[in-house]
Amino acid sequence: MATAGEGGAADFGAARNAWWNWDVPPWPWSSVAPQRLDQQINPGWSLFNVTYNNSSAPAIERDVLQQHSYGRQIGRLMDAISVLVERLPASARDDPRIDDFKALADDIARIKKNARLPRLERLQQDIEALREEDPKAYAQLKAMLAR
Repeated sequence: MATAGEGGAADFGAARNAWWNWDVPPWPWSSVAPQRLDQQINPGWSLFNVTYNNSSAPAIERDVLQQHSYGRQIGRLMDAISVLVERLPASARDDPRIDDFKALADDIARIKKNARLPRLERLQQDIEALREEDPKAYAQLKAMLAR
């Protein structure tokens, strides 16, 4: 059984040696192998598993998703509903469901606005790097943007 060794770390050497007799001096590649491996797969991506269990037409849904993400679909629906909410009579605007919808729409607009700044900063950094690394391409970009 493993026991706590110095520093609170478990000492697996004794237990491991009972069945893993390769506890010899460090492997030749152990100094170059990472001690911790933590790698995200497709960072920032959401993978959806669309099957007959959760869709009546998974092939069609996958085709639609290739053209229009769920976010884009929901965003367009929210934009259309926002127009309808603006046209509601004043008495109907007092419905708490309308307030919830408006709060959601406002929150999403705030999130999108806050996301622009980092994108603009990255764009500015990319343009500065282009100016320094490839002046000819920078001049072409500048001329294109001046049109």
